[in-house]
Amino acid sequence: MTRYFSQIVILFVHKKSTDTKFSERNRGRGRVRKDSTNRIRITLRFVLGLAVVISLVIGLGILRFHAARLAYYLESVNQSIQKYSDEEVILRQELSALVAPIRIYSYCKESLGMQKVMRAETLPVRFKTGNLQAGKNDASSGLQGWRSSLAWLLGR
Repeated sequence: MTRYFSQIVILFVHKKSTDTKFSERNRGRGRVRKDSTNRIRITLRFVLGLAVVISLVIGLGILRFHAARLAYYLESVNQSIQKYSDEEVILRQELSALVAPIRIYSYCKESLGMQKVMRAETLPVRFKTGNLQAGKNDASSGLQGWRSSLAWLLGR
């Protein structure tokens, strides 16, 4: 049993010494791996951050372009509105000039040969009271259609 125990102790010591030798030998390599991993992580974070910043700048540029395009469209609509409102003002002025009583009177006098009446007269018109009743049918008198209207005007 001592022999077996001594072999275990020797093996343990040997293993421990080889582990320290291995760790001392590879201590620099482990740090290189950690340093390179850290550099890769830092580089990856930098590249991702740069990509995010570039995408944000592109997105803001697209929004700015869209806003400028909408502002141009709004300006053209405002110009159209202003043009139509100016045209409306001109048309209203022309209409009021055409509808003015003095304008109508002068047109009738010059173009139609209207003359100023010195004395105005009224003509009395007599209607037969029987023909003016509502609901009375002219068919009873034997006249129909436009002839009945003519007969009513003539007083028959």
